[in-house]
Amino acid sequence: MKSKENRRNQRRELHRCLLFLLLFSLTGCAAPLLAPAPPQKATPSPPAAAFLSGDQALPALVAAERTASRTGDAAQLAQLWHETSRVIDGRNTASPDDDYVWQGRDAVLDRYVTAVFPAPPPPASFENLEIIIEGERASGRNGGDHWRFIYADGRWWLAELRYQ
Repeated sequence: MKSKENRRNQRRELHRCLLFLLLFSLTGCAAPLLAPAPPQKATPSPPAAAFLSGDQALPALVAAERTASRTGDAAQLAQLWHETSRVIDGRNTASPDDDYVWQGRDAVLDRYVTAVFPAPPPPASFENLEIIIEGERASGRNGGDHWRFIYADGRWWLAELRYQ
């Protein structure tokens, strides 16, 4: 009788051990807990050039855009472009019908990531940058690049770049 009960107890113990091993092995198959996301970096301050007077700020903004586009500095570019900005690729034609337009800061920044950063523009000289300021709006031209600027929220922003 004792041996029957002993065997029964041994089987129960064996089943418990097997169940424990099964559960233990299954927990190893579960997806690991994810570590908390690192805190977001603070948004960088706007370039000091944005707070200068227009005749000083605007050439500095264009130069900062070129530097940031060459170095892949998306955070800096986000501080240069106004939320309503746009970039227009004239496609080397006189007709605006075939122009490609990136409208809004998010689209403009996406353009940098997908098209500009992989093939950065060459260095440029801004000695011939012509600026015309009309109140809170301004325009500029440097070779084939045509710029528009806007003064908003106490500083100058890039509002538009049109190129061929």
